[in-house]
Amino acid sequence: MADLLIQPGRGEGVRYQDLENPADTWHWLEKPPAGATDGTPYAFIASLGDVSRPAPFLYTVELDIAEADLPAVYEWYEKEHLPLLTSVPGCIGGTRYKRLDDGRPNLLAAYRFERPEVNQSPEWIAGRSTAWCERIRPLFRGTRRYVRRLLS
Repeated sequence: MADLLIQPGRGEGVRYQDLENPADTWHWLEKPPAGATDGTPYAFIASLGDVSRPAPFLYTVELDIAEADLPAVYEWYEKEHLPLLTSVPGCIGGTRYKRLDDGRPNLLAAYRFERPEVNQSPEWIAGRSTAWCERIRPLFRGTRRYVRRLLS
């Protein structure tokens, strides 16, 4: 069963709208009801910070990682990346998910922000510019990043 179900443009739950493309709305269903299958399903991997409630802004990073590279990416996320980024002022918390339907991209990171420009701050940029980041980044394929605002 999915821990998160994303329903683009339709559905129940919290709605987030892409700041650059207002027509792109996600219905974000954490702990979806049993039997809910309409959307993209994800399994929870890890979280840090306050992820108990919707935030004014949601920054999502979708990554496609080869199965053989997942252990290295998971270790980097757990030991460095998630702790660094969730400690940046304005970042409320972050959660990581793995896609369940074998679709691509297969990983999702979601950071809850107080304001939309948190990922442009010097602290955020430093947190994603470490030596370990530089070693891991070549494993990323088809990366997609979006800043979304809370609609409801």
